[in-house]
Amino acid sequence: MTEEFQILRNLLRGKWEGEGFAQYPTIDNTKYAEKLVFRPDEFKDAIYFDQKTFYKNDTEKNGQTVFWDTGFIVLKEGRVLLVSSQISGRQETYELVRNQPGTFIFESLHIENDTKQTLRSQRVFTITDSTLSYELNMAACGCNFQNHLSANLKRIA
Repeated sequence: MTEEFQILRNLLRGKWEGEGFAQYPTIDNTKYAEKLVFRPDEFKDAIYFDQKTFYKNDTEKNGQTVFWDTGFIVLKEGRVLLVSSQISGRQETYELVRNQPGTFIFESLHIENDTKQTLRSQRVFTITDSTLSYELNMAACGCNFQNHLSANLKRIA
């Protein structure tokens, strides 16, 4: 997993901006604008991230915060983990379970403070030099994954 972590470190590094779409049975569907930063630590096997999204729709919420997530991607005991803390109080730990050139799939190991009663989450990142596409999928009660968030971001110089 060391090689996968180094690839992630190099591909994710920097600032990203773009748009996405949020959907799930428990929310109102909405478009959103997003800013995402990945900052690798130069001394440790850790990548800090900060993701913030803003409503982009024709409601009174336009421009307000939809979602805020911060955390780390770390190499620990031979595993690549993504640790997330969200503005809602939800906390998640994911493990990299599959990757192929440019695509990395993380699945949840642990979720706390979840008002949606999600039993599993999955984050899929597809990265090139200048674009980052991702999905956040969730599943409850033994159901299949259902898309919650999807976005396409561009690297900001």
